[in-house]
Amino acid sequence: MRHLRMGKRRYRAIGLVLALALLPGTVSYATEGIDREIDEQQDEIDRTEQEIRETEARRKKLEDAKANMENYLADLNKQYASISEELEDLQGRIEEKEKEIEETQADLEEARRIEEKQYKDMKTRIQYMYENPRGSFFSILLEGGSFSDALNEYNYAVSIAAYDKQMMENYIAQKEAIADKESQLEGEKEALDELHASVEAKQQEVSALAKNTSSQIGQHVNQIAAAQAELEGQENTLENQRKVLDELIAEKRRIEAALEAAKEAEINNSLGDVTGVHTTEQENTQYGGYSASEEEVTALAVLIHCEAANQGAAGMLAVGAVVMNRIRDPRFAQGDIMSVIRAPGQFSPVTSGRFDLVLQQDLDSVSPACYEAARRAIAGESNVGNRVFFRTYRNNPALSGLIIGDHIFSYHWDYRPE
Repeated sequence: MRHLRMGKRRYRAIGLVLALALLPGTVSYATEGIDREIDEQQDEIDRTEQEIRETEARRKKLEDAKANMENYLADLNKQYASISEELEDLQGRIEEKEKEIEETQADLEEARRIEEKQYKDMKTRIQYMYENPRGSFFSILLEGGSFSDALNEYNYAVSIAAYDKQMMENYIAQKEAIADKESQLEGEKEALDELHASVEAKQQEVSALAKNTSSQIGQHVNQIAAAQAELEGQENTLENQRKVLDELIAEKRRIEAALEAAKEAEINNSLGDVTGVHTTEQENTQYGGYSASEEEVTALAVLIHCEAANQGAAGMLAVGAVVMNRIRDPRFAQGDIMSVIRAPGQFSPVTSGRFDLVLQQDLDSVSPACYEAARRAIAGESNVGNRVFFRTYRNNPALSGLIIGDHIFSYHWDYRPE
């Protein structure tokens, strides 16, 4: 539908061109609508390009965030593995401690058994001695009759009593030591249990963080895919918009070509078979200088480069002088260099886009001679008098005007005899 509408508009536009071609000043009127469409289409392209930049920035931000989360997840996995090893070590230590406690409890039980047996034996001996008292050493001596036997028997009784006392004290001390060791081991095991619980809680926390991070990574993957799809759609839109812009520019060039052809035909018809009046005598004039910015100097040098780079110093100065003459000529509404250069349908390099291409991407191709010619023209120097029109004359021998190189210069738009 877009192409159909453009096709219908094209025929109407060309018809309008042919109808208006003979009227002065109709170039901007005939191209005004297409220029507006071109501007609007360029605005759409600019908006789409801005959207693409924003989408690319958003995608890049998401990809950076995803990469950071993946690094974070890798760290969490390392922490989880380290904690798992620590838990395994703690579990082993707890099991060893439990085994030690079991062994200590067995030792304590054995000590209690020995203590009970010793206590029982000692109790039996005490009971025996109570039931069979022997009296003092002298009583034993009198009863036994032998000093040596009495002494041995007495010492034996004393030794038994001391032994029983010492053994009881030893067993009591040993039982207390084993009990203290059991208490210590149980305390150590309790500490290990608490540490194990703490590390286990940390492991669960790391696991939850890893799970949440994995979920966020998944969300970012989906968002990146959505941004990529959106970007592809915007790029397709931009490609279509540029195609439409190219079609609009091509249509404008067709309109301008039709205008130019109509104008040339009108000029040739008005001159009939009369041969144009030619002169090669340059009209050197010095006008007042123009205060130009560096941007204006560059723009004029680029236009001179596009129009007359191969026309020598005189031909380059002549093109620059025409631009400056238009600023001074009341017939032209433009009052500055850029306005004159960009006036619709006036300079073919501007219409074709070559002017902007050189200005934006190929300034190095502009020679110093073009800049010199631009500065001379801006300073007020002219070698075409106050002429304000020029064109290639080879295919238009009926035109009248001043010939410099391949160009013919005139005071009048129809190049009638001066």
